[in-house]
Amino acid sequence: MGNIYTQNGLQEVINASGRMTILGVSTVSEGVGRSLAEAAGHYVVMEDLYQYAGRKIGSMIGAQDACVTSSASAGIALAVASLICGDSLERVQHLYDLLPETPRREVILLKGQNVDFGAPVGEMLQVGGGQVKEVGYANKSTLGDIRSAVGERTLAILFVKSHHCVQKEMVDARSVVELANSLRVPCIVDAAAEEDLSVYNRMGADFVCYSGAKAIEGPTSGFVACKTEQLAANMRLQYKGIGRTMKVGKENIMGLLTAVEEYLAGKHQPAVTDEQLKAFAGEIGAVPGCRAQIVQDEAGRMIYRCKITFDKAFGRSAEEVVEQLKKGDPAIYTRDYQANLGSIAIDPRPLHSAEELRVIYNSIKQLYKGD
Repeated sequence: MGNIYTQNGLQEVINASGRMTILGVSTVSEGVGRSLAEAAGHYVVMEDLYQYAGRKIGSMIGAQDACVTSSASAGIALAVASLICGDSLERVQHLYDLLPETPRREVILLKGQNVDFGAPVGEMLQVGGGQVKEVGYANKSTLGDIRSAVGERTLAILFVKSHHCVQKEMVDARSVVELANSLRVPCIVDAAAEEDLSVYNRMGADFVCYSGAKAIEGPTSGFVACKTEQLAANMRLQYKGIGRTMKVGKENIMGLLTAVEEYLAGKHQPAVTDEQLKAFAGEIGAVPGCRAQIVQDEAGRMIYRCKITFDKAFGRSAEEVVEQLKKGDPAIYTRDYQANLGSIAIDPRPLHSAEELRVIYNSIKQLYKGD
């Protein structure tokens, strides 16, 4: 029977990688789907909807206000632009013309967090008119690195909370936010995939950027939790400037609101249980050349995956396994960030059923080339 993609000649995919943009991030619930369809069939004054949605999200997560966006990365760009332009529509409409004579544009970013998450995070800052000011080292950072970099040209400090970033020997988010507050420098937190929608706001961050399609499992969208109503209003003003190129539609906004409501109500139940993942790990571990273990998310989130390490007895490297699984029918995408080190991981969250675990197991077992 297939689905709407396979019916149009596109490859069927089992997503064991995570809530990844390259695979369409998430699937939405029936409730979110109904909101999308109903909202798409009616008209609304968009400026009113932006304001309503932002304030409603803010009230749900304990923030003063929020700005809905097309994605978390758009939120970074709009936050930076809003700090440069403030509440001036003239500046919003002439942002790039004004940049050469705008002295305060530097956004401090830890070197270990200047990553490519599918696009370079530094590009998002520059889209908003900012200039990247790297501090610290790739494998170590301190609050002193940030403090010594703050000066007359400093616009903001960006902290990226992501598994893509270096984790060891890095200062933590709370310390960075507290330092920014003490220095009276705006702090932006990129929390795109984070599961706690209020923790960084409670810490005192001025802007916290979330994806609507990752942990929340909504449509392609995002929002930025703002410390004050004025900061949110300034961000929304950017939709008359660079935000026009990254606008979010009425249906996605209403779908996002439903997704946030469902998420906070605890309605998201995984299709694959912890017990089923452990059983899968036991079966995979019995395949010659495979070692399986349950591991926690690299960035410390309460997410557990099955890590599979391949040795010579398996007959293929982890990188070869990754490529062969992608060529299968259906194609299987695993979490392959450590494939060069000999291992992959199976993320159970995007799976539709335990039957998909069985398909993954059979596919890996068939790749065994040992004696």
